[in-house]
Amino acid sequence: MNIHRRYKPPETPPHRFAIGQQVRMRRGGGAMMNTSAIFQIMATLPPLGRSFQYRIRDVEEKYERITTEDNLEVIDIWAAAMATV
Repeated sequence: MNIHRRYKPPETPPHRFAIGQQVRMRRGGGAMMNTSAIFQIMATLPPLGRSFQYRIRDVEEKYERITTEDNLEVIDIWAAAMATV
């Protein structure tokens, strides 16, 4: 028996979203939440339970928010650009 085996912690899956990526909050984020707002990922944070956390910011706001990965969704950049035209 080899007692000198090294402990290898389980691999953590990568964050789903990258810094700089644009995302949208899923519906149900609160009564005051503008679900059409586009947020930018400012930083990746450690998990809260089983869901990674992110610091996000809407261009029109002066502050950042912290949310979990399960509250975010990918946006279609082309559709978002066409909606502003």
